[in-house]
Amino acid sequence: MKSTHTSSQTRSISKAFPISFGIVAQITLLFLVGFFATWLHARFRFPLHLPGRHGLEFMLLVVGARYLSGIKLSSSISVTGAISASLIPGLGFTDPVIPFIYLAMGALIDFSWAKFGKWVVWVPIAALVGGLAYSLIPLFRGLFSLVTGYYYNSLSGGVFYPWFTHFAFGFVGAVAGAGVASGLKKLFTRK
Repeated sequence: MKSTHTSSQTRSISKAFPISFGIVAQITLLFLVGFFATWLHARFRFPLHLPGRHGLEFMLLVVGARYLSGIKLSSSISVTGAISASLIPGLGFTDPVIPFIYLAMGALIDFSWAKFGKWVVWVPIAALVGGLAYSLIPLFRGLFSLVTGYYYNSLSGGVFYPWFTHFAFGFVGAVAGAGVASGLKKLFTRK
């Protein structure tokens, strides 16, 4: 037999802490996904002269996390982690607009998931969204450079080539992320 004292205490605790532990853990994991994606970018910065190549790991992690998460703003949470990592002085990020670019990428992915939810879970559409989101980087940089005169070495030959390579790498990374996440969902749904 339940005591009324216990059930009223449970209710008051749930009112004081309306967010469940599972949601807090998921938000923390999403934040860490974005942080890790940016840390990988900093850690494996080799001069290959392929703009956007880090879209592979970035979109794999961010789109994969978005695909698995039930939180509506999960990509925005992930890119907040990426922004946090980009602000650490020792990692070598100097682009003044990267926080805004990351926010735009997260917003685009979250908007696409909210607006076209049943279509975006189809891997090719998720990949298209990931490619478009990652290709925002050269577009924002080109606009910022045009307005302020800030020089980006990656844009020295124009915006089209960097846009194309960012899109391509983001697309492939998003294919991988959505594909792996889709496989994991199917694996755990069967059990």
